[in-house]
Amino acid sequence: MTDTANLRNVPLFRDFEEAQLQQIAQTAAIRAYHKHEFIVREGDPGGTFYIILEGSVAVTRVASDGRETILSILKTNDFFGEMSLFDSSLRSASIKTLSDVKVGVIDEKAFLDVLEHSPKIARHLVTALSQRLRAANQLIAATTSQDIRARLASLLLNLTQSFGEKVENGTKITLRLTNQEMANMIGTTRETVNRTLNRFWDERLIDMRTSHVVVVEPEKLRSLIP
Repeated sequence: MTDTANLRNVPLFRDFEEAQLQQIAQTAAIRAYHKHEFIVREGDPGGTFYIILEGSVAVTRVASDGRETILSILKTNDFFGEMSLFDSSLRSASIKTLSDVKVGVIDEKAFLDVLEHSPKIARHLVTALSQRLRAANQLIAATTSQDIRARLASLLLNLTQSFGEKVENGTKITLRLTNQEMANMIGTTRETVNRTLNRFWDERLIDMRTSHVVVVEPEKLRSLIP
């Protein structure tokens, strides 16, 4: 069981009364995962809805040649697992942790009951899914039409929006991704990401003196994107 304070921070439940939050909290089991663990795998049976209470995860798929693609990154207060609840399909993607993660897990019956009795959550769910679809379309368009500098600049700017923390010399990206993980997000190789990051550093667009990338010149990075 989770507590209502956690749930109140989740956009899906922002309009709920305390009694409604209590009802959801009573049905949600808490599970914890370490960094780089799979929470669900592509092709697994569905039947559960997940709310991220702490940490960040990657939504991934593996191509026929074995290459992994990171479709998106979800963070605290995001959710996943809703698609298989509606059509009883198998999981369409894997969810892998990027940090230590704590999730609230709601089974299919309890979640569908919440939907049935709360039109508001259905509206929020549609809005969230529409935003994800739009972001996915933008990522596909960028991957197929932009050069590597533009793709990596766009990724860094997007990460500052979701995981940025102001520091003396710019905006620190608090989520630590490996060069391979960044490559998996923008459709290139780890070596290419490494070279391009170093060029950005040479040009003083970013700072990599610590374990976290700091975006120093966001406008100059933005100018690289068509």
